[in-house]
Amino acid sequence: MKNAILSQIHIEAARNSTDDFNLFHDKNRWNWVEKNPFHGPIALGFQLGCFIENRVKMFRQDVKEEYQVDDVVLPYSLYELTFAGVVKPGDELSVDIKGSRTSSKEGVQTLSNRVLLKANGKAVLLGFKRDSSHSPFEVPDFQFDPAKLRELQDRSFEETSGYFLKRKFMIVGNAKNFLTSAFAEQSEYIDEFANKVCFPDMYPLSLISSALLERAQALSHDLIKSPMIYASHKLCMNKTQLSNLRSNDSLNILISPEIKEQGADSAKISHLCVCYGNESTPLFIAKIHLLPLASLTS
Repeated sequence: MKNAILSQIHIEAARNSTDDFNLFHDKNRWNWVEKNPFHGPIALGFQLGCFIENRVKMFRQDVKEEYQVDDVVLPYSLYELTFAGVVKPGDELSVDIKGSRTSSKEGVQTLSNRVLLKANGKAVLLGFKRDSSHSPFEVPDFQFDPAKLRELQDRSFEETSGYFLKRKFMIVGNAKNFLTSAFAEQSEYIDEFANKVCFPDMYPLSLISSALLERAQALSHDLIKSPMIYASHKLCMNKTQLSNLRSNDSLNILISPEIKEQGADSAKISHLCVCYGNESTPLFIAKIHLLPLASLTS
Protein backbone atom coordinates (compact mmCIF):
# COMPACT_ATOMS: atom_id res chain seq x y z
CA MET A 1 0.00 0.00 0.00
CA LYS A 2 1.35 3.36 -1.03
CA ASN A 3 1.85 6.14 1.47
CA ALA A 4 -0.41 9.20 1.15
CA ILE A 5 0.33 12.92 1.26
CA LEU A 6 -2.30 14.90 3.14
CA SER A 7 -3.38 18.21 1.62
CA GLN A 8 -5.64 20.98 2.88
CA ILE A 9 -8.29 19.88 0.38
CA HIS A 10 -8.46 16.52 2.16
CA ILE A 11 -9.08 18.36 5.43
CA GLU A 12 -11.72 20.54 3.77
CA ALA A 13 -13.50 17.46 2.40
CA ALA A 14 -13.56 15.89 5.87
CA ARG A 15 -14.76 19.09 7.57
CA ASN A 16 -17.51 19.78 5.08
CA SER A 17 -18.80 16.21 4.97
CA THR A 18 -19.11 15.95 8.76
CA ASP A 19 -20.07 19.53 9.74
CA ASP A 20 -16.97 19.73 11.95
CA PHE A 21 -16.43 23.45 12.52
CA ASN A 22 -13.56 23.09 14.97
CA LEU A 23 -11.08 25.91 14.40
CA PHE A 24 -8.12 23.51 14.59
CA HIS A 25 -8.96 22.41 11.03
CA ASP A 26 -9.72 25.86 9.57
CA LYS A 27 -7.04 27.06 7.13
CA ASN A 28 -7.92 30.71 7.75
CA ARG A 29 -8.84 30.76 11.44
CA TRP A 30 -6.64 28.17 13.17
CA ASN A 31 -4.74 31.09 14.73
CA TRP A 32 -7.89 32.24 16.53
CA VAL A 33 -7.20 29.44 19.03
CA GLU A 34 -5.21 30.98 21.85
CA LYS A 35 -1.68 29.55 22.21
CA ASN A 36 -2.28 27.07 19.41
CA PRO A 37 0.85 24.86 19.45
CA PHE A 38 0.16 23.34 16.03
CA HIS A 39 0.87 26.54 14.03
CA GLY A 40 -1.50 25.63 11.23
CA PRO A 41 -4.54 23.51 10.37
CA ILE A 42 -4.53 19.83 11.33
CA ALA A 43 -6.39 16.73 10.12
CA LEU A 44 -9.57 15.55 11.84
CA GLY A 45 -9.29 12.70 14.31
CA PHE A 46 -12.05 10.64 12.70
CA GLN A 47 -10.59 11.34 9.26
CA LEU A 48 -7.42 9.61 10.43
CA GLY A 49 -9.57 6.85 11.91
CA CYS A 50 -11.15 6.30 8.49
CA PHE A 51 -7.68 6.15 6.94
CA ILE A 52 -6.85 3.34 9.38
CA GLU A 53 -10.20 1.59 8.80
CA ASN A 54 -9.68 1.51 5.04
CA ARG A 55 -6.02 0.42 5.28
CA VAL A 56 -6.95 -2.47 7.59
CA LYS A 57 -9.63 -3.52 5.10
CA MET A 58 -7.07 -3.42 2.27
CA PHE A 59 -4.50 -5.26 4.38
CA ARG A 60 -6.87 -8.11 5.14
CA GLN A 61 -7.83 -8.41 1.47
CA ASP A 62 -4.25 -8.22 0.18
CA VAL A 63 -2.69 -10.79 2.47
CA LYS A 64 -5.62 -13.21 2.03
CA GLU A 65 -5.39 -14.25 5.63
CA GLU A 66 -6.67 -17.55 6.92
CA TYR A 67 -8.97 -15.64 9.25
CA GLN A 68 -11.76 -13.81 7.45
CA VAL A 69 -14.32 -11.53 9.06
CA ASP A 70 -17.74 -13.14 9.36
CA ASP A 71 -20.14 -10.30 10.10
CA VAL A 72 -22.72 -12.76 11.42
CA VAL A 73 -20.31 -14.25 13.96
CA LEU A 74 -18.49 -10.94 14.58
CA PRO A 75 -21.15 -8.23 14.18
CA TYR A 76 -19.35 -5.49 16.13
CA SER A 77 -16.53 -3.34 14.80
CA LEU A 78 -14.30 -1.97 17.57
CA TYR A 79 -11.56 0.66 17.62
CA GLU A 80 -9.28 1.57 20.51
CA LEU A 81 -7.13 4.50 19.40
CA THR A 82 -4.82 6.81 21.35
CA PHE A 83 -3.58 10.10 19.92
CA ALA A 84 0.15 10.75 20.05
CA GLY A 85 0.48 13.64 17.59
CA VAL A 86 -1.18 15.59 14.78
CA VAL A 87 -1.12 15.51 10.97
CA LYS A 88 -0.68 18.67 8.90
CA PRO A 89 -0.97 19.42 5.19
CA GLY A 90 2.09 18.07 3.40
CA ASP A 91 2.65 15.24 5.87
CA GLU A 92 3.19 11.72 4.52
CA LEU A 93 0.85 9.14 6.04
CA SER A 94 1.53 5.44 6.52
CA VAL A 95 0.04 2.70 8.69
CA ASP A 96 1.87 -0.23 10.25
CA ILE A 97 -0.58 -3.13 10.59
CA LYS A 98 0.24 -6.32 12.45
CA GLY A 99 -1.16 -9.63 11.27
CA SER A 100 -4.63 -10.58 12.44
CA ARG A 101 -5.05 -12.52 15.65
CA THR A 102 -8.07 -14.42 16.85
CA SER A 103 -9.12 -15.02 20.41
CA SER A 104 -11.95 -16.64 22.27
CA LYS A 105 -12.34 -15.81 25.93
CA GLU A 106 -15.38 -16.21 28.16
CA GLY A 107 -17.59 -16.67 25.10
CA VAL A 108 -16.33 -13.54 23.33
CA GLN A 109 -14.70 -14.11 19.93
CA THR A 110 -12.49 -11.43 18.38
CA LEU A 111 -10.34 -10.84 15.33
CA SER A 112 -7.85 -8.02 15.91
CA ASN A 113 -5.05 -6.04 14.31
CA ARG A 114 -2.61 -3.75 16.07
CA VAL A 115 -2.26 -0.47 14.15
CA LEU A 116 0.16 2.45 14.18
CA LEU A 117 -0.51 5.52 12.05
CA LYS A 118 2.59 7.58 11.27
CA ALA A 119 3.11 11.05 9.82
CA ASN A 120 6.56 11.52 8.32
CA GLY A 121 7.64 8.38 10.15
CA LYS A 122 6.49 9.59 13.59
CA ALA A 123 3.68 8.01 15.61
CA VAL A 124 0.37 9.88 15.49
CA LEU A 125 -2.34 7.35 16.36
CA LEU A 126 -1.93 3.87 17.83
CA GLY A 127 -4.13 1.08 19.04
CA PHE A 128 -6.31 -1.73 17.73
CA LYS A 129 -8.97 -2.48 15.16
CA ARG A 130 -11.08 -5.43 16.27
CA ASP A 131 -14.15 -7.32 15.10
CA SER A 132 -16.05 -8.96 17.93
CA SER A 133 -19.00 -11.16 18.72
CA HIS A 134 -19.97 -8.83 21.58
CA SER A 135 -19.99 -5.13 22.39
CA PRO A 136 -17.74 -4.10 25.29
CA PHE A 137 -20.27 -1.44 26.31
CA GLU A 138 -23.45 -1.71 28.30
CA VAL A 139 -26.34 0.42 27.09
CA PRO A 140 -26.85 3.26 29.60
CA ASP A 141 -30.03 3.37 31.62
CA PHE A 142 -31.42 6.60 30.21
CA GLN A 143 -34.66 6.50 32.19
CA PHE A 144 -36.50 7.49 29.03
CA ASP A 145 -37.62 5.67 25.90
CA PRO A 146 -35.02 5.88 23.10
CA ALA A 147 -37.81 5.05 20.65
CA LYS A 148 -39.22 8.52 21.30
CA LEU A 149 -35.99 10.36 20.44
CA ARG A 150 -37.51 11.62 17.21
CA GLU A 151 -40.02 13.56 19.29
CA LEU A 152 -37.27 15.47 21.10
CA GLN A 153 -36.02 18.77 19.76
CA ASP A 154 -32.67 18.75 18.00
CA ARG A 155 -29.82 20.31 20.03
CA SER A 156 -31.67 19.90 23.32
CA PHE A 157 -30.83 18.39 26.70
CA GLU A 158 -32.90 15.44 27.89
CA GLU A 159 -34.15 16.49 31.32
CA THR A 160 -33.78 13.29 33.35
CA SER A 161 -30.38 12.13 32.07
CA GLY A 162 -28.70 15.40 31.07
CA TYR A 163 -27.71 13.87 27.71
CA PHE A 164 -27.47 16.29 24.78
CA LEU A 165 -29.29 15.26 21.60
CA LYS A 166 -27.89 16.05 18.17
CA ARG A 167 -29.84 14.81 15.16
CA LYS A 168 -27.88 14.08 11.99
CA PHE A 169 -28.61 12.32 8.71
CA MET A 170 -26.81 9.73 6.63
CA ILE A 171 -25.96 11.38 3.30
CA VAL A 172 -24.34 9.34 0.53
CA GLY A 173 -22.60 12.38 -1.00
CA ASN A 174 -21.09 13.32 2.35
CA ALA A 175 -19.92 9.74 2.93
CA LYS A 176 -18.20 9.74 -0.49
CA ASN A 177 -16.38 12.98 0.30
CA PHE A 178 -15.40 11.66 3.72
CA LEU A 179 -13.96 8.52 2.13
CA THR A 180 -12.03 10.69 -0.33
CA SER A 181 -10.63 12.72 2.57
CA ALA A 182 -9.19 9.45 3.94
CA PHE A 183 -7.69 8.33 0.61
CA ALA A 184 -10.26 5.53 0.24
CA GLU A 185 -11.69 4.47 -3.12
CA GLN A 186 -15.34 5.45 -2.72
CA SER A 187 -16.62 2.84 -5.21
CA GLU A 188 -15.37 0.13 -2.84
CA TYR A 189 -18.07 1.29 -0.44
CA ILE A 190 -20.71 3.11 -2.50
CA ASP A 191 -21.45 2.35 -6.14
CA GLU A 192 -24.74 3.34 -7.75
CA PHE A 193 -24.10 1.10 -10.80
CA ALA A 194 -23.76 -1.90 -8.50
CA ASN A 195 -26.60 -0.75 -6.22
CA LYS A 196 -24.11 -0.85 -3.34
CA VAL A 197 -24.22 1.35 -0.25
CA CYS A 198 -21.79 0.26 2.47
CA PHE A 199 -21.07 3.19 4.73
CA PRO A 200 -17.67 3.00 6.44
CA ASP A 201 -17.73 2.71 10.24
CA MET A 202 -16.04 6.05 10.68
CA TYR A 203 -18.57 8.10 8.73
CA PRO A 204 -21.42 7.99 11.29
CA LEU A 205 -18.87 7.94 14.10
CA SER A 206 -17.30 11.13 12.75
CA LEU A 207 -20.56 12.98 13.38
CA ILE A 208 -19.73 12.80 17.09
CA SER A 209 -17.36 15.74 16.60
CA SER A 210 -20.04 18.19 15.49
CA ALA A 211 -22.34 16.92 18.25
CA LEU A 212 -19.64 17.62 20.86
CA LEU A 213 -19.02 21.09 19.42
CA GLU A 214 -22.71 21.97 19.40
CA ARG A 215 -23.08 20.72 22.97
CA ALA A 216 -20.17 22.95 24.00
CA GLN A 217 -21.80 25.95 22.32
CA ALA A 218 -25.13 25.21 24.00
CA LEU A 219 -23.31 25.37 27.35
CA SER A 220 -21.51 28.61 26.36
CA HIS A 221 -18.12 26.91 26.39
CA ASP A 222 -15.49 29.17 24.83
CA LEU A 223 -14.05 27.17 21.93
CA ILE A 224 -11.42 29.85 21.24
CA LYS A 225 -10.02 30.40 24.71
CA SER A 226 -10.61 26.93 26.14
CA PRO A 227 -10.59 24.37 23.31
CA MET A 228 -10.44 20.65 23.91
CA ILE A 229 -8.48 18.05 21.96
CA TYR A 230 -8.93 14.32 21.52
CA ALA A 231 -6.85 12.08 23.79
CA SER A 232 -8.31 8.69 22.87
CA HIS A 233 -11.31 6.95 21.35
CA LYS A 234 -13.01 3.69 22.26
CA LEU A 235 -15.59 2.97 19.56
CA CYS A 236 -18.09 0.19 18.93
CA MET A 237 -20.19 0.02 15.74
CA ASN A 238 -23.02 -2.44 15.10
CA LYS A 239 -22.13 -3.54 11.56
CA THR A 240 -25.48 -5.22 10.95
CA GLN A 241 -27.37 -2.01 11.59
CA LEU A 242 -24.85 0.03 9.61
CA SER A 243 -25.28 -2.21 6.56
CA ASN A 244 -29.02 -1.49 6.55
CA LEU A 245 -28.71 2.30 6.66
CA ARG A 246 -29.49 4.33 3.56
CA SER A 247 -29.23 7.96 2.55
CA ASN A 248 -31.44 10.37 4.56
CA ASP A 249 -31.87 7.93 7.45
CA SER A 250 -31.77 9.92 10.66
CA LEU A 251 -29.30 9.42 13.49
CA ASN A 252 -30.01 10.53 17.04
CA ILE A 253 -26.67 11.07 18.78
CA LEU A 254 -26.74 11.39 22.56
CA ILE A 255 -23.77 12.96 24.37
CA SER A 256 -23.46 12.32 28.10
CA PRO A 257 -22.58 14.94 30.70
CA GLU A 258 -18.86 15.22 31.38
CA ILE A 259 -17.33 12.23 33.15
CA LYS A 260 -14.31 13.26 35.21
CA GLU A 261 -11.43 10.84 34.77
CA GLN A 262 -9.54 9.64 37.82
CA GLY A 263 -5.78 9.20 38.15
CA ALA A 264 -2.75 10.93 36.73
CA ASP A 265 -4.59 12.71 33.92
CA SER A 266 -6.71 14.80 36.25
CA ALA A 267 -7.48 17.27 33.46
CA LYS A 268 -8.91 14.55 31.22
CA ILE A 269 -12.66 14.26 30.81
CA SER A 270 -14.76 11.84 28.80
CA HIS A 271 -18.18 11.61 27.23
CA LEU A 272 -20.24 8.52 26.50
CA CYS A 273 -21.80 8.90 23.07
CA VAL A 274 -24.75 6.69 22.11
CA CYS A 275 -26.37 6.77 18.68
CA TYR A 276 -29.74 5.34 17.63
CA GLY A 277 -30.63 4.84 13.99
CA ASN A 278 -33.65 2.88 12.80
CA GLU A 279 -33.69 0.30 15.59
CA SER A 280 -34.36 0.19 19.32
CA THR A 281 -30.76 -0.78 20.10
CA PRO A 282 -27.75 1.52 19.56
CA LEU A 283 -26.10 1.83 16.16
CA PHE A 284 -22.91 2.74 17.98
CA ILE A 285 -21.57 3.49 21.44
CA ALA A 286 -18.34 5.43 21.92
CA LYS A 287 -16.30 6.71 24.82
CA ILE A 288 -14.41 9.85 23.86
CA HIS A 289 -11.58 11.11 26.05
CA LEU A 290 -10.69 14.81 25.84
CA LEU A 291 -7.95 17.04 27.19
CA PRO A 292 -7.88 20.84 27.45
CA LEU A 293 -5.40 22.30 24.98
CA ALA A 294 -3.97 24.21 27.92
CA SER A 295 -2.74 20.91 29.39
CA LEU A 296 -0.32 20.66 26.45
CA THR A 297 0.86 24.24 26.48
CA SER A 298 1.15 24.89 30.22
